[in-house]
Amino acid sequence: MRRALFTLTAVVAAFAASACGGSQPAQQAPATTAAQPSTPVTTDKNAYPVFVDADAGADASVPADQGGKGFTGDGWDTNTSFDLIGDPRAVKGGVLKEYVLDFPGTLRMEGPESNSALNYMIGPMVYESLLTIHPTTLDYIPVLATHWQVSADKTTYRFRINPNARWADGQPVTAEDVVASWVFRMDKGLQDPSNQMTFGKFEKPVAESKYIVSVKSKALNWRNFLYFSGMSIFPAHVLKTVDGAGYLKDYNFKLLPGSGAYKVEDADIQKGKSVSIRRRTDYWAEKYRRNVGVNNFNEIRETVVRDQKLAFEMFKKGDIDDYYVNVSREWVEEMNFDRVQRGLIQKRKIFNDAPSGFGGLAFNTRKAPFDDLRVRKALTLLMNRDELIKRLFFNEYVPLHSYYAGGIYENPNNPKNLYNQQEALALLAEAGWKDRDAQGRLVKNGQPLTLELLYGNKGNETWMTVYQEDLRKVGIALNLRLVTPETLFKLVMDRNFGMVSMAWGALLFPNPETSFGSELADQNSNNNITGFKNARVDELLKQYDVEYDQKKRVALIQEVDGIVASQYHYLLSWDAPFHRIAFWNKFGMPPGYLTRVGDYRDIPSLWWIDPEKEAGLRKAMGDNSATLPVGDTEVRYWPQYGEREKAAATAK
Repeated sequence: MRRALFTLTAVVAAFAASACGGSQPAQQAPATTAAQPSTPVTTDKNAYPVFVDADAGADASVPADQGGKGFTGDGWDTNTSFDLIGDPRAVKGGVLKEYVLDFPGTLRMEGPESNSALNYMIGPMVYESLLTIHPTTLDYIPVLATHWQVSADKTTYRFRINPNARWADGQPVTAEDVVASWVFRMDKGLQDPSNQMTFGKFEKPVAESKYIVSVKSKALNWRNFLYFSGMSIFPAHVLKTVDGAGYLKDYNFKLLPGSGAYKVEDADIQKGKSVSIRRRTDYWAEKYRRNVGVNNFNEIRETVVRDQKLAFEMFKKGDIDDYYVNVSREWVEEMNFDRVQRGLIQKRKIFNDAPSGFGGLAFNTRKAPFDDLRVRKALTLLMNRDELIKRLFFNEYVPLHSYYAGGIYENPNNPKNLYNQQEALALLAEAGWKDRDAQGRLVKNGQPLTLELLYGNKGNETWMTVYQEDLRKVGIALNLRLVTPETLFKLVMDRNFGMVSMAWGALLFPNPETSFGSELADQNSNNNITGFKNARVDELLKQYDVEYDQKKRVALIQEVDGIVASQYHYLLSWDAPFHRIAFWNKFGMPPGYLTRVGDYRDIPSLWWIDPEKEAGLRKAMGDNSATLPVGDTEVRYWPQYGEREKAAATAK
């Protein structure tokens, strides 16, 4: 459940169990086409320019003071001191084969059902924003924009577009693209209320020139700059041919051209089976500092494997390159087979500073009996999380008490919800569920307390059946309903559920209005799936929007966390403060394996196929007595980095 994203909404984890790919013979290391590095490399960031051939692609008719050739940046902000994100030793080439549990309902980047984990991985590879956040320092760094300005009252932003930026079809990126991207998101036909709430906080952007765009906030909000600068930009010359409704109809499994390092064309999409994301050979920013050592694989192939057990077996045979181990039993009992012991397969438990998401069982409070707080709390107290963690999860997890766990935003005073059958029955009695029928079931007005739990991952049945039995013992019938992940996603977005097993990702900078704002409670296709409404939370959200003091923002989120936790809209489950990953021993990667605030989805952008390791793996695959270095299982690079950072700050 660990996630860290720079996107506007949390990512539903229904599609995010792992990653997967095509088939190779069981006794062969998968073939690649990675090239040997030709020259020694340096890790000195200053050897890699932030802007390559500055303004070489500028339109000669645009003067310097309008962002054209000769633009000096005087009076503007930029960042040319940021550290490398990737490893300059990385080698380009090869195919990364990963898997997803199911094919998403759409590959659209916007609109209903677009916020799947696979789409959130594809999006930043294909599309770029004006700026992005450096994953180590959390500072802004240039992407499509080279410079930016913020007005004294913090409500107006201006951006200067890099004249060298190009779309995949060769057209230049301009200020009009930014305007068109905003207009597109505000189209009601797109059916995306979260987007419209977020970007509706701005007036329509203005293209002041070909390379300068400005936008004004309707009201003060510290997140506005973060969100507008981080908005994925789409090509105006294509958007002019399609409106929101047309996009939903014609682009369900078709992508608009992007300006990023990768592309997905029609031939790369095998509906229901796989998606191939291919590296562009004509990417305009290939040699810019922000791209050094990243975007290394020629192809990232995401193949559907609907059974996680089958995916694990495919990984062990070599059909899949890396495997996100989200099942504790697999990690503890099944990850010590021969190829792991010999070092052919590596396993790592990676600790970093990624904020935790939250997950568990969501209650649809628009429907009885979940509209009663006492029932929701009772159902929470009837799940023995400590025992489940001990019996089924090998003590790998910790109970989840917060919607902002694992960091400064967590409210330490949230209820801990220890298993308590007596208190649960008392709450149910208060709610009218105190009589019993001939079968011993709790009844109210002659009707038994019968519930349905919707879920999309068969592997969850291990703990769900234990919970089902515990409920049966007190007179509650729980029916388990397994559906495909894409069906689950649609049912949830349409609010057609009572209880559902869900997990959501975390943002670096919390945006609670998209999950708990009353404005979204009665609308479909957004993250407020439980129908949460609370006047005090709405008041806190307004304060949060205009609070520029980070310490005060922390206090506001902690109060929000406490209120949400007290309303029991979710039966919160458990969390793991690490990422468990297994992979074939042919990859190179940076020292921390993932970014400071990232997760397993960093692999496609940060890792590469190391020719020497690949050769060694091939040799070992042909000799059952051969071994390779195993390495340390636990990786604590980022916690140690943080300690060094604190020590340096204290010494100043």
